[in-house]
Amino acid sequence: MKTIINIKTGLLAVATMAAFALLPESARADVYWNGSVSSSWSNPANWTGGLPSGGGAGNAVINPGTPFATPVVSTAGNATLGQLYISIAAGLSVVSGGQLSIGSDLITGNWGNSGAVNVSGGSLSINGLLNMGAGVHGDGDLIISAGTVTAGSLSINTTGGASMDLSGSGSFITAASQLGNVNYWIANNAITANGGLGTVHVDSISQPGSIVLTVEAIPEPSTMVLAIAGGAAVLFLRRRHR
Repeated sequence: MKTIINIKTGLLAVATMAAFALLPESARADVYWNGSVSSSWSNPANWTGGLPSGGGAGNAVINPGTPFATPVVSTAGNATLGQLYISIAAGLSVVSGGQLSIGSDLITGNWGNSGAVNVSGGSLSINGLLNMGAGVHGDGDLIISAGTVTAGSLSINTTGGASMDLSGSGSFITAASQLGNVNYWIANNAITANGGLGTVHVDSISQPGSIVLTVEAIPEPSTMVLAIAGGAAVLFLRRRHR
């Protein structure tokens, strides 16, 4: 598979991040979702303080907007320079064709129960920590039904009720160093497949240095019938030869 790198876009992103790093903390202002115009993440009018990718932006906070409570990421090239917080009763949706890159951490449940982060297509890339249920009693679920979520590291506050669920063609990728934690969360139903009815497949081989979580494939009914029929035929032949 070929990997195509857009050099101009890459240089622009590096330059933007470098400029952000040079700004003093006092010069960066947090931005807030207001949802006043539409559900589109990429419309500056939906944000108080401008887009999270703006040069002077600090962290981004998603509060329940009015009338559009939850931002929807449906286009490519969206980003935050700092952390992204999902506030109480707020959420985030990434759909087919949508791309969102978080410059630092994605944090749910910091002040109380967050709404869900729903990924039904596209990609959500978290350069830092995916911190689910960061507060003492806060939750905030991640639901991946299609598309890919990538995080540098992962924390799930099971006491607060935070969880991750995979279904369909959805996948979650994190560093291989997280394998022990991931296996623990799977064993304790903090990471599930198909709402707890399926099996989480953990792949630590296909991408060196990473682990990939998907839903364990279920054999097609026709395959299962053939396997059962084949087993019955072998048993019948064995009995005839006795």
